[in-house]
Amino acid sequence: MDGKSIASKWRWITAVVIAFALGIGVTLLVGKRSRRKSDLERTFDIIEQNYVDKVDRSELEESLIPQLLNTLDPHSTYLTREESDIDMQRLEGTFYGVGISFNTIIDTPVVVEVIPGGPAERAGMKKGDRIIAADAEILLTKDLSAEGVRKRLLGKKGSVVALSVLRDGKKMGIPVTRDEVPIQSIDVAYIAEKGIGLMRIGSWARGTYGEFIAKASRLMNEGMKALVIDLRDNAGGYLEPAISVANEFLRKGQLIVYNEGNSFPKEEYKANGKGIFPDLPLAVLVNELSASSSEVFAAAMQDHDRAVIVGRRTFGKGLVQRPFFLPDSSQIRLTIARYYTPSGRSIQKEYTLGDKEEYSRDLIERMDAGEAFGVDSALFDEAPRYKTDAGRVVYGGYGVMPDIFVSADSTYANSYYLRLMESGAVTEFAFRFADKNRSELSLCKTPDEVTSYLSRKSNLLSSLASYAAQHGVPQRSFLLQEAAPQIERVLYAQIAQFVLGTEGFYRIYFSGDPTIEAALAEVNKKRTE
Repeated sequence: MDGKSIASKWRWITAVVIAFALGIGVTLLVGKRSRRKSDLERTFDIIEQNYVDKVDRSELEESLIPQLLNTLDPHSTYLTREESDIDMQRLEGTFYGVGISFNTIIDTPVVVEVIPGGPAERAGMKKGDRIIAADAEILLTKDLSAEGVRKRLLGKKGSVVALSVLRDGKKMGIPVTRDEVPIQSIDVAYIAEKGIGLMRIGSWARGTYGEFIAKASRLMNEGMKALVIDLRDNAGGYLEPAISVANEFLRKGQLIVYNEGNSFPKEEYKANGKGIFPDLPLAVLVNELSASSSEVFAAAMQDHDRAVIVGRRTFGKGLVQRPFFLPDSSQIRLTIARYYTPSGRSIQKEYTLGDKEEYSRDLIERMDAGEAFGVDSALFDEAPRYKTDAGRVVYGGYGVMPDIFVSADSTYANSYYLRLMESGAVTEFAFRFADKNRSELSLCKTPDEVTSYLSRKSNLLSSLASYAAQHGVPQRSFLLQEAAPQIERVLYAQIAQFVLGTEGFYRIYFSGDPTIEAALAEVNKKRTE
């Protein structure tokens, strides 16, 4: 079967899936195609009329949708109503609730962070509050998962949830009126080194561009002369905010990305010339979990020689999905096009139709091949070549290759450290320590003050090791000392998170990060050129 026949076959299957799922009769299909549709209907008739037990035809039809989509590319998928709702909340960047982050490690949910300007802050809730009950329903974490607690805090806009809270040993009632709660997609933005801003974009949501402008403006007021954007572990989201942020760094007419598919004509996105940072020295951090919109942004900066890309090869997702909502609010997320970078390259990695398992193994195989610690030069031999504006060679078909490779930090990754991190004992110990010492830690207003306070606790690491041993991680004194600097950094960062929030975590966790250090060195070079 030639390429055109295969493409025709899959176009037809896709059309049938969508039409069938929506309950639309494909009456225009004729000949062989019409016979296939009739065969499908006839199969349902036979089952409905002859099966040993009574079946619900509509449920049977719906159960076929995911299986049909599984025969397509790895990113075409079916989402149930609940999965669709959660995913849309993430992408839209809002939900209706009380506006807190909480931890369920101890007996009742404990407030870790109160979202500024949210309903909980307006009602007077504080970090460290223990939520005993919601609307008279006792919230014990031995009976409820974190998701169970979350469901009891979410609700319709304007509805009131009566929370019973324990603060400093005193019980109090706090009614909270549920309202729209923004989900921040930019985790942190601060001046990492004199004149160099660091911004971590965790996802590309509806509000990402607005967050970017606000945070970038603040950094400029704080003296930012160069910027590092961290897209590591950012799996993507909406394409539009990535295009909007890219526009801020490019000059008028420069192509950002273009999309093209069988049923979707070529659509180009170009910079409008109104960007506010066309000359700001820029570095972009990526790794194997940077995907989709993150790759669009990084590739646009690379193709126009606008930024230095630092880190490891990205995931390799160059397919565009569009949601098709079904009557029950479930969702077919169908691949409709491929996107191409300004130089014309597709960065989608190889896949086999219908084989999602093989596709998902790719990252594991990369790690097994040692790609986290060195560039796989064989990829350069096989990958199609393109050129940037300045004539540098870049590659397609395998994600975005960084300009500067930085291996994963394995300096302290001995067996004890790995087992300790996997166990979750560090997070649990950090939370319990922060909760027990909250009155003293609350006097710390900066990450440096938290670090200074913790450094005076001479037995902190040994206490952690003892705690971990009680939870299945045997003590290994030599290995503990060997990995002590890294364990200490992670522990300090997690304690800071429970005191100062997300930014407190990243300011400590990013200290000494080799990828960030490499990026800072590069932008410093650009500033002096």
